[in-house]
Amino acid sequence: MKSLFRIIIISLTLFLMEIVAHAFLFGFTLESYILNLLISSLIAGGLISLISGLFKGKARKVVTAILLFIAALLFCLMLVYYHIFQSFFMWNTLGFAGDVMSFYREAFVGIKECWLQILLMFLPFILYVIFFRKIDPNMNKKTILISLLVTLLAIEGMIFNLSLEKNKTYWVDMHYDATSTYYQYGINAGSAIDIIQTIFGEPEREADTGIDVNTLGKTDVRVVEERVIEKNVVDMDADALLAAAPNSTIKEMHQYFLSKPATSKNDYTGLFEGKNLIYFCLEGFSYKAISEKYTPTLYMMYNTGFHFTNFYDPLWGGSTATGEYANMTGNFYSSASCLPKSAGKNNYSAIGNLFKRNGYNTFAYHDGEYNYYDRNLSHPSFGYNSWKAIGNGLQLSAYSWPNSDLLMAEATINDYINSDKPFHTYYMTISGHTNYTFKGNMMASKHKKDTDDMNASDLVRGYVGTQMEVDLMCQYLIEELEKAGKLDDTVFALCCDHYPYGLKDEPLAELYGLPEQDIRGNFELYHNAFILWCSSMESPVVIDTPCCSIDMVPTIANLFNMEYDSRFYAGTDILSPEENIAIINTLNSKGGSWNWKTTQGTYYTVSKKFVKSDTCTLRDDEIDNYVKSINARVTNMRKYSPMVLDYNYYNYVFNTDGSPKYPGE
Repeated sequence: MKSLFRIIIISLTLFLMEIVAHAFLFGFTLESYILNLLISSLIAGGLISLISGLFKGKARKVVTAILLFIAALLFCLMLVYYHIFQSFFMWNTLGFAGDVMSFYREAFVGIKECWLQILLMFLPFILYVIFFRKIDPNMNKKTILISLLVTLLAIEGMIFNLSLEKNKTYWVDMHYDATSTYYQYGINAGSAIDIIQTIFGEPEREADTGIDVNTLGKTDVRVVEERVIEKNVVDMDADALLAAAPNSTIKEMHQYFLSKPATSKNDYTGLFEGKNLIYFCLEGFSYKAISEKYTPTLYMMYNTGFHFTNFYDPLWGGSTATGEYANMTGNFYSSASCLPKSAGKNNYSAIGNLFKRNGYNTFAYHDGEYNYYDRNLSHPSFGYNSWKAIGNGLQLSAYSWPNSDLLMAEATINDYINSDKPFHTYYMTISGHTNYTFKGNMMASKHKKDTDDMNASDLVRGYVGTQMEVDLMCQYLIEELEKAGKLDDTVFALCCDHYPYGLKDEPLAELYGLPEQDIRGNFELYHNAFILWCSSMESPVVIDTPCCSIDMVPTIANLFNMEYDSRFYAGTDILSPEENIAIINTLNSKGGSWNWKTTQGTYYTVSKKFVKSDTCTLRDDEIDNYVKSINARVTNMRKYSPMVLDYNYYNYVFNTDGSPKYPGE
C-alpha cells in the first residue's frame, strides 16, 4: 500500500499541474481529456516513483524532488512559449537554443506576463518539499514491482483508451499535431510523444490514396469543347520511375503523386513571362494593416493587382519557419526543423530553384541573424545564389530591434537592379516582429507620431507602425525600379509567415473587428492577403477561389510560364479551373486543425460540420460523399507533404536541374 500511496500522491501532483495548465492554455470544460490527463499523470507518476525508488533514504526524496522540479520547469516552458508564440515548443528545435537568445526580450516579457501560471506550476513541487517529503515511505523490491505493475496497467489503459477514440487525429493517424495532442493528453504525454518522434521518427500513417494505376503518367492533356487543354506536367516515364523505387515507401509516394490530377494551363499562363520577381515573406503581417492613409503603397498594390478575396494563411505548427517553408516550397511541414532539414536536399519545388532553373539570377535577404533557423543552410538549397543577412554580408546603415526593412532594401537593391539576366529576389522581413509596444519595438516607436491620429489602442497603433516600415520598403523599391526603367518588368508578390500572434486577444479583436472570445479559433483571424502586383497590369483581377499559402508558388510558376510538374506540389495553381482546397489550421482546440474551404463550402473539423457556400452546386444527397472525398484528399496531403522533406523524395524523381530522372519517350 505504501508504493500505491506514493504513486497516487505523485500522480495527483502531476494531474493538478496538467489541469491548471490546460485551463490556462485552452480553458476548462468537462470533456474526455480529463480522463486522458489522469491516466497520463498516473503513468508519469509511476515512472517518477520507479526511478526515485531505486535510491534510498534522503537520496530518494531528493531525486523525487528534482524530477518534480524538472516537470514544473517543463510545464512553465510550454506555458510561456505558448503565451509568446501561440504554439508549443517542439523538441526537434532544441538545436536552436542559441537562436532563442535573439528573442530574449520576448522571453522576459512572457515570463513577466505568466507569473501566475509559473507560480501555480511550482506550487505542487513546493507542497511536496514542505509536506509529502516528510512522509515519503521507504521502498523495497516488492513495492518497486508493484509500482512497475501499476505503471504498466496505466499504459495499457491509455492504449485501450486510444483504441476507443472515434477520431484519432492526434498522433496515431497523422503527421504529429502538437496542439491536438497537448489538448487531449497533456504536457507530459505530448512532450514524451514529441521526444520519441524526434529520436525515432514518426510512425507510418494510413491514408486513402484512391490510386488508379491505370491513370499514372496520363494526366498531361485533356480535350474540352474541341480545345486542347495543356497541363502543367513534366513528361516522365512512370513505369520506369516505379520500377526504380528503392523501397516500398518511395514507391507508395510515387503512386500517390503520379495519380494526382495535374492543373491546367489557363488564360493567365505566361502573363508575367520573362519578368523579374521580388517575393516577400512578411513577418507577422495582417491584411488589416493595409490602409490608404497609413500604408498607401500596400493599399495600391492590394487593390490594383490580383485580389484574392478568399486567401488564408494557416498556422502549420512551427511559427515563422513553417510559414516561410510553405511560402517558399508549395509544401507544408509541422515543425521549425523544416528549414535545417532542407539543407542539402533536392528542393525541386522551391521558388528559388524554379527561377534558377529558368536562367534567373537569384538573391535572398533577411534583416535578422543569418543563421537563425539555419537559413544559411536552407536558403542556398532553395536555389539562391546569394544569401545575405545580419552577420553574413548584410550591412545596414543603422541597427535596432527589430531592424528596419526599409534599410534592408536600401542596402541590397544594387545587388540585383542592374542584373544582366532577369532576377528573382526574396526578402524575409523582420520589422513586423512582436512585441508591438513603443518601448519594445523600434519600428513601432519610429512611427508613433505617424499613428497619433489613429483611433486605436497603443498596441494596435504600434503594430500598424511596424507594417508602415514594410510599406516604406515597397515604396522605395518601386521608386528605384521606376528610375531604372524596370518597374513594368518586375512583379511583386507578398504574403506573411503567420498572423500577428504576438498581439494579445483584446488588441487582436480590435485590429480584426472580431469577437474577443475564442478569437484564436476564429477562421477569420487566418484570413489574409496574397498581394500579387505588377505595374504593367491594365486592371485589377479579383479571384474568389479559396486558397492558402501553399498555393502561391505553383500559381506564380504558371503566371511566369515555367515548366513544373503540378502533381508534385501540395499546393495548387489558384488560377487553374481545377478545384482548390484552402487549409485553415487555427492550431487552437476550439477552432481545430485541418479545416478546409472550397468553392462548395467550409468544413469544420471540431464539429465535423460542412457549411455550404453561397455558390454551392451540390445537392443535399451529394454532400456526405463530397466531404468524404475532400477529407481523403486532405488526409493524403497531410501524410505525403511532410514526407517529401523527411525522405528527400524529390531526389528520386528529379535531377538537380529539374529534369525528370526517367524522361518520357
